[in-house]
Amino acid sequence: MKKIFITGESGVIPMAIQKLAKDFDCEIVNNQFEDKYDLNALKHYQAFKIRKPEIDFTNKKNLEIAIQCLQPDIIIHSGAYVGTDYCLSSQEEAIKSNVYGTQNVVDMCNKYNIKLIYFSTTAIFDVKDYNKDKHITEETKISPQTLYGITKYAGEQIVDKLCTADKMIVRPVFGFGDYPDDLHSALTKLIYSMHNKEKNKLDILLDINIKKNYYRVENLATIVLQLIDNVVWNEKINIGENFDERRDWHNIIGTIRNLSQHCANYDLYNIDFIKKDYLHWHNIDNEKMKGFIGDVKNEIGFLDGIRMTIESVKQNMHIKPYWI
Repeated sequence: MKKIFITGESGVIPMAIQKLAKDFDCEIVNNQFEDKYDLNALKHYQAFKIRKPEIDFTNKKNLEIAIQCLQPDIIIHSGAYVGTDYCLSSQEEAIKSNVYGTQNVVDMCNKYNIKLIYFSTTAIFDVKDYNKDKHITEETKISPQTLYGITKYAGEQIVDKLCTADKMIVRPVFGFGDYPDDLHSALTKLIYSMHNKEKNKLDILLDINIKKNYYRVENLATIVLQLIDNVVWNEKINIGENFDERRDWHNIIGTIRNLSQHCANYDLYNIDFIKKDYLHWHNIDNEKMKGFIGDVKNEIGFLDGIRMTIESVKQNMHIKPYWI
């Protein structure tokens, strides 16, 4: 059984990986106790009040103590400041986490010969090098336009150039999950606002008319575990749903209304879609990914995924999100 240590372990994709790991003969070691050390004593960092504390990988000493105790075979480095607006509001912290924190993780992998999976983002790609008919591939030109994209690409360079152990760079695109585990995706934010009949304004930094792919985080987690299972190392891979399943926000809003009577009559007066969508037609051709893993095991379809998110919002309405 492969032992996996995850940074940012309370994030939405890491939580999905933890739930599915045993199906792929993997064991997530973050939450275990070591006779010589109580890992909870190392967990100081907390991204949001509703999430459990995590090991702060920007603290190299504490990170190394955890690695020495748990002796993982693989580190999945998912921890980061995520999202365009979130990084802009906390620029120094974003750089510290996404750049210097990644260097700490690489140092551990090099020192203890641990394989590394680095979570990057498709926001690193040059918006001028893809469009409605030309889809993003691993060969698309790289030119990030936001601090988030810049810091994540800096992390890619650190992994690519400085990590001497086996490594893999994966770039998830538009994952969404259950509330309140998922606190960043525009789709989950929208469902929360519609169901809560939220009066506070919600800005969605996307064009309502441009089609994109929205994919359950369980599918992204499964892809990562399948890549591990198939021994795919020293590759850079975009992971997500193929471009031919994309949909615009008119379609998405209609789907939410059809699936939730509570949302059916909600007026979107306080939801502001930004017409200047910096990502534009941000759709991937996932041929390389499919070449490594074939079909995604137990894939959750879009409609079932929306139903799951709606149900999670219903059950957790008492938890106030950070964006309100």
